[in-house]
Order: sequence, then C-alpha cells, then structure tokens
Amino acid sequence: MNKKLITGVVVGMAVVVAVAKSRSASTGPKVTMADRMRKCMEDMPEDFPPRVMFDNVEATRATSERILDLLEQQTKTDHSSIDDIELVPTS
Repeated sequence: MNKKLITGVVVGMAVVVAVAKSRSASTGPKVTMADRMRKCMEDMPEDFPPRVMFDNVEATRATSERILDLLEQQTKTDHSSIDDIELVPTS
C-alpha cells in the first residue's frame, strides 16, 4: 500500500509540474516591466508628473545611447594617440 501511495504522489507531482511548465511557456514576446510601465504612462495625461519624469528618463537614455554610438564610431575611425587630443583650445 505504501508503494502505491508513493507512486501516486510522484505521478501526481509530475503532472502538476508538467501543467505548470506548459502554462508558463508563452508563445508571444516576453513583456518586461519597462513595457508595462510604458503602457501605463501612455494612458496618463501629458502633464502628469510621473509621465513627465518617465519621458525625460526615456529621452536621456536615447541621448546617452546616441552619444555612446558616436564615441564608438569616433574611436574606430580615429587612431591617433591620447596625447594628440587637445582639451583646452590654446588660441
């Protein structure tokens, strides 16, 4: 009787794990917290302070990425040494 009980419990747990795994596997793109926040912010008024802050953070992130891309391009094309860079104009 104990073997049948243990076997039943093990099979039951295997079924529960299989069902949970199949439900958690989604076929669509994964929705991140940032995507959910963006959707919530789009529904808010334009002048609502959290939305203004969120929009500013998004704009700053885009600007930072653009600056980093420009710096990487400059580094790839400019093979001069660091000594050749003039930080303060002498004229």
